[in-house]
Amino acid sequence: MPEYGVVPHCKFGDKIVRASFDSTVRIVCRSPPATEIGVELPVEVSLNGIDWSNTGFKFTYYEEPVLTDITPDSGPESGGTPIYIIGQNFTNMSDPINFNCRFTPAAMKIPPKTMPAIYINSTTIMCASPGGWG
Repeated sequence: MPEYGVVPHCKFGDKIVRASFDSTVRIVCRSPPATEIGVELPVEVSLNGIDWSNTGFKFTYYEEPVLTDITPDSGPESGGTPIYIIGQNFTNMSDPINFNCRFTPAAMKIPPKTMPAIYINSTTIMCASPGGWG
């Protein structure tokens, strides 16, 4: 609690931001504005703004992608159709936890499906369509 002198902070590279307590085991940090795009920055945490602990995690800023086209716009129910997403500002985030395509059915009330994205170049990524939807 702040009245006890415990105020969480996060450091992204050399930029420090104040965090907030989400629970007894989690703090929430909002990243400061970017100074460099595409550079991995170490993330550190502190409960007093002086003594820092390295989390072992990295944070990277990227330009928000702009989507302009998707081709094809249909495929077989069995899935596996390569879908090419065309746009700008795609980055090679070869990270299967964070770099995915999410397919949400428009006419059915079932959960979305996530498929890995494959970076082709800065204007194209590819995802295979999921199977099992009629």
